[in-house]
Amino acid sequence: MAIRDPQTEWIRIQLYRQMTPQQRMWLAAQMYEDGVAIARSSILDRYPNISPEEMARQLRRRLLPRHLFEEVEKYLAEQK
Repeated sequence: MAIRDPQTEWIRIQLYRQMTPQQRMWLAAQMYEDGVAIARSSILDRYPNISPEEMARQLRRRLLPRHLFEEVEKYLAEQK
């Protein structure tokens, strides 16, 4: 993890405090979507011919905590 300059962090916090709750939620959603896009790109680099179903599974595996991933996989298997 990068070491952050305390003065820069203070400015960042002040900017976040000036945002409305809606702006902070939008920013969090954008950060999440960027993370998903990065994970998807990484999976495609490793498995270029991956099926859409396996892509969804791999994204769940990377984005969910292990116990939740296992519960979701179990649930989906029972639905088949």
